[in-house]
Amino acid sequence: MKKVSRLLVFIFLLSPGLMILPSRRVQADAGPHPTMQFTFISEIKPVPAIQSGQLLECNDAACTKPAPLGELGPQRFECLDTACNSMAYSYSPYHRLQIKFSDGATRLSNSFTKQAFAANYVVYIYENDLTVEEKFLGPNVPFLRAGAPTLWSLLTTLAFPLLEIILPIILVGLALRTGRAGASLADYVHWQEAAWLLAVPAILAGIGWTKGLIITLLVELLVGKVYVLWRKRSAGVLLTVILLLNLITQPILWVTVSGFSGLTPAFVILLAEMVVWLAEAGGLYLSQRSSMRWQEAVWVSFALNAASFVAGSLLPL
Repeated sequence: MKKVSRLLVFIFLLSPGLMILPSRRVQADAGPHPTMQFTFISEIKPVPAIQSGQLLECNDAACTKPAPLGELGPQRFECLDTACNSMAYSYSPYHRLQIKFSDGATRLSNSFTKQAFAANYVVYIYENDLTVEEKFLGPNVPFLRAGAPTLWSLLTTLAFPLLEIILPIILVGLALRTGRAGASLADYVHWQEAAWLLAVPAILAGIGWTKGLIITLLVELLVGKVYVLWRKRSAGVLLTVILLLNLITQPILWVTVSGFSGLTPAFVILLAEMVVWLAEAGGLYLSQRSSMRWQEAVWVSFALNAASFVAGSLLPL
């Protein structure tokens, strides 16, 4: 049984390496931040490739004093050959794109605003300038983003709802067996194994919805390990519950938050983090209620979420 458990942990630890296959960069988005996703459509031939670019932030519609979005932790603006994206703690009211292309031209866009928390834009490339239009596509998930969906985005979009049904069932089953006094190893070992086996596909599906999932998992599992060593508790169930809670709450959190307005990001983030904090406290308490009081579960959940939020805000990944 110990060999099986070690194998499951080993497979789980390999998942960060698997994660980078579909993604050029892992954003340390352990807490939700407002984002912009730009998809480019060329109205000229041949189609020029993007070489570099800036997102100019402005306080007025005329952009009389534009300033490039600065880099700070996860806050940045970056481009590939055919697309750009940005993440920020907060944006200015107005924006312009300034993009340098492979044909030697540097094109400036119209002034535009941001309405959705996770906003999607289509950028039309013309001979001398750019036109940016925000597209209201609902939650900013892979299958709904501007442009044709890839096989990867389709798989992650379809796998996510299925896993979000299966994982809560495992969490409830684990909580019912481990929460009561006198629970033995035989009462939960199969539920624990099922959770870790499903962790890898859940992570691979979840990162299609939020790139910060792996950062959150690693940080919170580390903090959970420190807690069980300090309190001299069994690590197996608690770490499994932390794993399940994050695989359930983080993708749902991002999908929910991305549908809100982008005009009040601080309020949206605060409200979302409070909901996750209390929901995860409830999961910890139900699974550990024979040895953990509600007040302790609240503080443990707070420590876990605070650690992952700070890590996501500071790591320059």
